[in-house]
Amino acid sequence: MAEGNSITRTLSFKVIVLLLFIMGIGVLITNNITAYVQGVLLGGLFTILKIKLMEITFKRAVNKKPDAAKRYVQANYMLRYLLTFIVLFVGIVTPTIDSIAIILSVLTLKAAAYWQGMTEPKTPLDGSVEFLEWEDDDEPSDF
Repeated sequence: MAEGNSITRTLSFKVIVLLLFIMGIGVLITNNITAYVQGVLLGGLFTILKIKLMEITFKRAVNKKPDAAKRYVQANYMLRYLLTFIVLFVGIVTPTIDSIAIILSVLTLKAAAYWQGMTEPKTPLDGSVEFLEWEDDDEPSDF
């Protein structure tokens, strides 16, 4: 599970970098800086929470039977979308939070996922992946 941990950390780091970029640009062009920063912070915290919820969901789904895992992942997917709707609704209705900032900060997860996909090493088109195996001198090789 160390690999999954590093993927979520990398994705969270990329979200934070994008949030800082959005905050920097927005502070320069907005009239109400505090409302904009509050929107970016609320959306950013929620985006990091969604990444953590996805990690927990996938870790738990691995230990379930296939049908139960499918239902579990689908239910958590719908829960994340419901939570996203609630956060966006609160951000748009509340006058002290900039709605553009919260929308942009919630969308940083999509941008970070695309960024993650562009920076990962390419796998061969045939799906084969080379593995290095440890071979003891005492054991005969299978090949």
